[in-house]
Amino acid sequence: MTGKTGCPASCLFLHKYIKKVFLSGKNYYIITNRETKKDRRRKLMKNRAVKTVLAVSMAAAVVMGNASPAAQVQAAGTESAGAESSAELIPAPKEMSADGTELTVTDAVNIAGAEEADADAVRDLREFLDANGITVNEQADEADTTFILGEADDEIPALEDAKDRLSMSGADGLGDEGYVLNVDPGDSAGGTIVIEGKDGDGTFYGVQTLRQLAEVRDGKTVIASAEITDEPTMSVRGTIEGFYGNPWSHEDRISQIEFYGDMKMNTYIYAPKDDPYHREQWREPYPSSEMERMQELIDVLKENKVDFVFALSPGIDIQFDGDAGESDYQALVAKCQSLYDMGVRSFAIFFDDISNKDGVKQAELLNRFNKEFIQEKGDIKPLITVPTEYDSNAMGVASTVSAYTTDFAGTLDPSIKVLWTGTAVVPEGIDVANAQQVKSVYGDRMGIWWNYPCTDYIQNKLGLGPVYGLDKGLEDEVDFLVLNPMEHAELSKITLATGADFGWNTAAYEYQDSFAASIDVLYGELAPYMYTFADHSTRLVAGWASTGRADAPEVRELMDLMMSKVAKGEDASEEISALNEEFDSMILAADTLKAELPADQLSHCSGNLDKLKALGENDKTALQLFVEKNADNRNEDKIQTLTAQLQGNLSSLQSGKLVSEQTALAFITDVLDYNIEPSAAFKVSTTFAAPGEEIQLTNESSLSSTNLEWTMKGADIETSTEENPVISYAEEGIYTISLKASNRNGEDVAVKTNIITVSEEAKAEQTNLALNKTATASGYTASNEAPGKAVDGITSTKWCTTNYGLQWLRIDLGKTGTITEIIISHAEMGGEGSSLNTQAYRVEVSNDGQNWQEILRVENNSSGLTEDAVPVTQGRYVRLLIDEPTQGGDSAARIYEMEVRGLDKEITLPPVYTEKISTAVLEYAIELAERADTDGVVAAVKENFDTALKNARDVLAQVESGSAEVTQSDVDLAWQNLIKAMQYLDFKAGDKSDLEKVIALADEMDSRLDDYLDAGKEAFTSALATAKEVYADGNAMQEEVNSAWQNLLNAMANLRLMPNKDLLEQLIIQAENLNESDYEVQSFAVMRFALAAAKEVYDNENATQDEVDASVSTLRNAVAKLTLSGSEQAGTTGSTGTSGITQNSQTQAGITADKNRTSDNTSAAGKTAVSQNSNAKSVKTGDTANVLPLAAAAAAAAVLAAGVLAFRRKRG
Repeated sequence: MTGKTGCPASCLFLHKYIKKVFLSGKNYYIITNRETKKDRRRKLMKNRAVKTVLAVSMAAAVVMGNASPAAQVQAAGTESAGAESSAELIPAPKEMSADGTELTVTDAVNIAGAEEADADAVRDLREFLDANGITVNEQADEADTTFILGEADDEIPALEDAKDRLSMSGADGLGDEGYVLNVDPGDSAGGTIVIEGKDGDGTFYGVQTLRQLAEVRDGKTVIASAEITDEPTMSVRGTIEGFYGNPWSHEDRISQIEFYGDMKMNTYIYAPKDDPYHREQWREPYPSSEMERMQELIDVLKENKVDFVFALSPGIDIQFDGDAGESDYQALVAKCQSLYDMGVRSFAIFFDDISNKDGVKQAELLNRFNKEFIQEKGDIKPLITVPTEYDSNAMGVASTVSAYTTDFAGTLDPSIKVLWTGTAVVPEGIDVANAQQVKSVYGDRMGIWWNYPCTDYIQNKLGLGPVYGLDKGLEDEVDFLVLNPMEHAELSKITLATGADFGWNTAAYEYQDSFAASIDVLYGELAPYMYTFADHSTRLVAGWASTGRADAPEVRELMDLMMSKVAKGEDASEEISALNEEFDSMILAADTLKAELPADQLSHCSGNLDKLKALGENDKTALQLFVEKNADNRNEDKIQTLTAQLQGNLSSLQSGKLVSEQTALAFITDVLDYNIEPSAAFKVSTTFAAPGEEIQLTNESSLSSTNLEWTMKGADIETSTEENPVISYAEEGIYTISLKASNRNGEDVAVKTNIITVSEEAKAEQTNLALNKTATASGYTASNEAPGKAVDGITSTKWCTTNYGLQWLRIDLGKTGTITEIIISHAEMGGEGSSLNTQAYRVEVSNDGQNWQEILRVENNSSGLTEDAVPVTQGRYVRLLIDEPTQGGDSAARIYEMEVRGLDKEITLPPVYTEKISTAVLEYAIELAERADTDGVVAAVKENFDTALKNARDVLAQVESGSAEVTQSDVDLAWQNLIKAMQYLDFKAGDKSDLEKVIALADEMDSRLDDYLDAGKEAFTSALATAKEVYADGNAMQEEVNSAWQNLLNAMANLRLMPNKDLLEQLIIQAENLNESDYEVQSFAVMRFALAAAKEVYDNENATQDEVDASVSTLRNAVAKLTLSGSEQAGTTGSTGTSGITQNSQTQAGITADKNRTSDNTSAAGKTAVSQNSNAKSVKTGDTANVLPLAAAAAAAAVLAAGVLAFRRKRG
């Protein structure tokens, strides 16, 4: 299918621009109130001249890079025909070639074959010439253009010579109504035009194509050079005046029939439901005045090659038996005889829309009439009928054919044609499968009665769209297509022209091209305005029916794109400009059409044009409101003003005439409903997966949700900011997924607890557990719509109930199964209108039929097919509860199929996944804190310490109790805060116990050493080995213990998983807190230089990880090489590296150390450092100096550096 393409802004701009070209054209005209056929054809010729001006404008637009919808409006139809000419041909020919040259018709022409050729074709050709001021020579003049026409079985020497001369294939090999046409400007001095029809109708249709190839330019008639071979796909192409409401006027019908001739439509079925003589008073003859108009109608039909099918609908009260039955039969014959006497040779008897469903009696009446009237006359086309069950759902052709259809089809004479409407009275479409199902009952005699653009069920809207929803594969299934138009005759022509295109050349039909070209052919310079109007009035949705192409689908797409961009803070200036252009076009189109349309058309659409204008105006306001709602500096007063304005107009916009409900009107309600605060939502592709199987997550958050943060604990990817990530799980378990949606105005979190079950059992095939199982319901309309129809595996059968109150369907699976997915086919899947799709429903599961668990809740559904993965649940009974059966206006529930997917057995469900949280560091920090001496500590420090210790204990208790609410981040934060609090306390002396603890922690890290980067591994392994040797050495001195402890902590801290700037940041902060006076000048200068370089790297947003690592190493080395000043060396157990930094940062924090004390009375600050200065007093094992507790605090600080990185990065 082909639609309009190109840049939205430029497209809509050029659309408006082309309108200006039309209005400025020299051939601008006003359509008269009532046009004759000659008037209309003169107008169409003038339209060709306007297109020449337009083509220049279009070419300029293309050079500028604009590919516009309006340009395609003008060009549509030529591509499908394969022509290079700018001419538009409706319907598109089967084969056409053109070389771009043209034939300029001379002021006088020759016509050869006029005596032998079809009289109507010759008359139409003469009218065409006369309308363009061209005379016909009485004697041929070789200097003039020559027209040669005739039929394949005519003996016309000039025709045969021209065919030989031009190497033309004749029409004799074509089907009925086919023709060949050749326009050759070089064949003679004035050029030659040859038309040969397979029959008279073919020649007539060749003339219609010739007229469409012509245009008037500078007072001359110019015809595109072309070779065309053409024939129809379907033998019956036309309309059925079968709508309810005001029948067409006589003038309407005359205009329609002439239009049918132009469009190569050959059938008109007269069956207006509100003509009393057609239905209620079918027995009574037409009054003489009506018969006179009927005669004129018949004559015009013949002139335009349109078959007049006279139809009666006697089923409302006809009698079949006894004297009354015979009397009614004779009345039927007499009524038809009166029309036969006037020249009618096609008849139809309808039994649609009646209560009598005696299929045998109806068929017997038709058979008798067919035999005694149709076949007896000998010159009448096959009888046509419409059964009482005329849609396939009513027929039951997909499963069990209904009794009525069985009787009617089985009794009816095979020669009688039968019409059907599709899967429903007004379906969304007809596909090949449906046609084949109906043919399996009725055979090849079926024809399509297509109920579009008919609007008798939705009289406040106009159906102005193309034929849409008919499968092009139908060309191999049916040979009969009639469209039921609106009571608005002239406005119906847009759709009817596209129907002619579909029926004539089905394989080449492109609905969008045909739609645009039809409007152009019909409306000329008013076409751009009419296109805007019609584009917003194509979709018909009522309480029980829906059909037609969506209203302005490309405009809706542009609206959605604009809203998405604006909400995300992206540049949407192009889309905003394009939408303003479109809204201006809507206003301009309404004003122009109200001023220029003829009164007889305007009276049928004036209110709709008013609504189009009002929507355009309010859409502009809505666009302003949406942009303002998302502005950085929102003007709340402006927002309130615009909101009040739209809300005040909304009621009138939603009532009365309908235009563009799902596009222009929906845009207003979407903007009013738009919430700047995000709302998180998502769905999963499956809830039941095998280990390693991929699962697609799909974001369904509100438009305003600009930032996404997924959390999938236990998955291969545990966090993501992608729109729609794909994940998998390596291990069996039941997993929870959450999505946080945020923007500058807030955040929202959606959590699906235990939504994913990962099990080896998921490798087994999942089936429909409900198929053909026992089903019960709250009620049903008839046996062919019983509950079992919802589980029979056939999507064209349904369970239907009209019961008021809660409607439900219950399925007994027969035994307990494992349920993973619910799939429901709603009304649209069965061929009914989308307005009948279930809007809101719930699904529950039970093991005993008494106690129910809800597994699915759906609200605001509009889709025909819903597929919902549900949490894996085991049960035997499944219940569907319907809260809103349709989209509104109909209370009947319709479920065509309900599938319960899963495993036909119970399985052992895996355990719920719990995050593996490490508390080793937390426990160690708590242990250190509990041993800390807080006597004499400042009250604020003591309070902070007590709070941190209490929180650490609480977090540890929650983890030990199995709480699922505590994360590794919570644990890490607890011990980090506790360590920071302990940095301000003095610690008591200890022994090797601290070294033992650190070795235990190091062993844990050593067990997962492969998770760390190679850098630092060797040092860590060596330090661990040394520490273990020292620990095992009973004669080790305290200095050795402290040194081993310190070195191991440093090595642990140097192990990193995912390097980032965190460690660099810590080193910078700690280095900045060093007291310059404590160190020698030269070593401190080196450190300061390294610190400056580290800050530069830290502040550089584009710094690479290697640069960060290098800065960390440089700064650490500089600090490690700091040399204490002479006074420090003499009075303090000093340290370098991380411990030295910590000491000095503590000092800077306000805890002063008495540097004059001896080693037997070491200060609190000094006790936190392990001396590496050989001149400092060595502390031996068993010494009363309390050095080890001080070392423990330093150890905790080092664990802070290593532990945070290790645990975070492992999970990140």
